[in-house]
Amino acid sequence: MKLNYTFPELDVLITKMGAKKTVWKSGIKYEKIKIQKLLSVEGVDAKLEDIIMDENGLMYINNEPVVLFIKDQWISADEIKKDPMGGKSYRFHVTGTCKTIQQMQRRKKYDRYTFTANQSGKFGVIARESKHSNKKVKLTSPLSICMNCLIDLKYEGSGYASNGRPNNETRQARTSFNIKTFFKNYVQTLINRPKYSEMSYPDPEYTANFRTVSKKIKEAWNYTCSRCKVDLSPLSHRQMIHCHHKDGNPGNNSEINLEILCIACHAEEGFHLIRPKHMREQFNKCLSIKKEQGIKV
Repeated sequence: MKLNYTFPELDVLITKMGAKKTVWKSGIKYEKIKIQKLLSVEGVDAKLEDIIMDENGLMYINNEPVVLFIKDQWISADEIKKDPMGGKSYRFHVTGTCKTIQQMQRRKKYDRYTFTANQSGKFGVIARESKHSNKKVKLTSPLSICMNCLIDLKYEGSGYASNGRPNNETRQARTSFNIKTFFKNYVQTLINRPKYSEMSYPDPEYTANFRTVSKKIKEAWNYTCSRCKVDLSPLSHRQMIHCHHKDGNPGNNSEINLEILCIACHAEEGFHLIRPKHMREQFNKCLSIKKEQGIKV
């Protein structure tokens, strides 16, 4: 039912002020357009505060995992078409914390990035019409994954060789990398993930820097349980490695008070930790992994 209301007194004031009447429009349509663009190869430009990052640096917008890329490639369209996966083309990123992103932030160039949830591996970029032209053209092209992102995630053995350069596993992972496969196997959207994790549960006693402190210690232990030694370093297993406060005080983040435990060992400190269904599922999965690695359960 449509309701029609008039406000004659207000109309008189508007006339006296010399203001013009405008038709109010809901912002819902705009939001839908923005979401549609996020799912396209064009992507959306977003400010840092619009991006949610988990402890591994994976990025989310509107509950969708996203990748980050530079729309303006600053090279010619022919150069991109000739060698889109290498050469001078800028890479796309799956983490917001890799070495390259950190360098861009220090140089205050982070606003040059665009985010997309599209999984095709193609990106809507802008290039120069020709090598010495200032005229810009739009095109859709595949881009290569940033190797620093792969190293940051230790994806499929990615890391540095003895000479300080990316190892062979990193180069192989870059060649075979598929965004759709990565999202499917390593990234869970916020919609499908539990509302709270051990990191985000709204306990007012946890300090603001606990996430950062916890991640550093987990990395130092290579996401391996300090008790049973189960290796949970694969990205899809890292949610099963916890940072336990020995004295039971979540505000005490001194290193001697923190212990890196798998969810199974952590449950020994308090079985209530695995009462929620999603935590019980992780607990059972952890036990299976321990058996696979020859660890007694």
